[in-house]
Amino acid sequence: MAMLPECHPCLERLVGLAVELATPDPEVRRQAFKSARRCLDQEFGPGAIPALIANRLLGIIHQISGNQDPFAARKAASTAFAARMHRRLAPAYGDDLESLLRLAAVGNALDFFRGEAEATREMLARVGFEIAAVPDFQQELTGPPGLLLYLADNAGEQFFDRPLVSSLRRRGWRVLYAVKAGPIQNDLTLADLEASGLLAALEPVVDTGARTVGLELHGVSPGFRELYMAARIIVAKGMGHFETMSHLSDPRVWFLLQAKCSPVAQALGVDLNAFVFDRAPAISLDPRG
Repeated sequence: MAMLPECHPCLERLVGLAVELATPDPEVRRQAFKSARRCLDQEFGPGAIPALIANRLLGIIHQISGNQDPFAARKAASTAFAARMHRRLAPAYGDDLESLLRLAAVGNALDFFRGEAEATREMLARVGFEIAAVPDFQQELTGPPGLLLYLADNAGEQFFDRPLVSSLRRRGWRVLYAVKAGPIQNDLTLADLEASGLLAALEPVVDTGARTVGLELHGVSPGFRELYMAARIIVAKGMGHFETMSHLSDPRVWFLLQAKCSPVAQALGVDLNAFVFDRAPAISLDPRG
């Protein structure tokens, strides 16, 4: 995905928020902010991928502050909010494939930059895909069932993912719900999933072996890499996965997300805040990645 100028203030905003959440110590905050800003200025450029820069910035903040999970309280609050919203919204969605995909997409409206009021407005609006490759996905599912990797995104989205995951399993697919190996931003971890009470409902669950926004294949565990290579279908939730995987043009990958920023929306060719479900090669991308 092409880096655009507006990515810089967004990453700067992430640094400020992560530093504020990581420590109350003014001096530690100053050091963490200064080091992360230096990294941002060095890494930012036309060929860079925003999510990969975010991983570097968050790693610096974790190291300097000593806080490995600055977003813990935010994740807990978001999970509680998501549980309430799921109970409110789920009855309005059917149990057919497109309805379950739309319900899962609603969960992606959750974002640490959004307050509950804004997220509520987005989630209450009727979700329609601006790009909807549902018939192609339906056709893909009619083949002999195999391994399907479902790459989870933000903490709280598990409530909206579970109906779709359960439906795919009823079709005979071996669905592995994949979370991050440790805290990174507000992404879902095994501990977050267990705390939400949905671990048993979503088992079997695997982790990527890495703490990264999106997916950096060179950094995952050998076991997860084997699963990734063996998967027949990969459903990748959220913008972080789109940013880090879209350049792979892997026909097994299906992106499910809300385009919550202009650069992602432009890369997808959709309006800002549009919901998208599409296969990777169908998306027009900047050749620089």
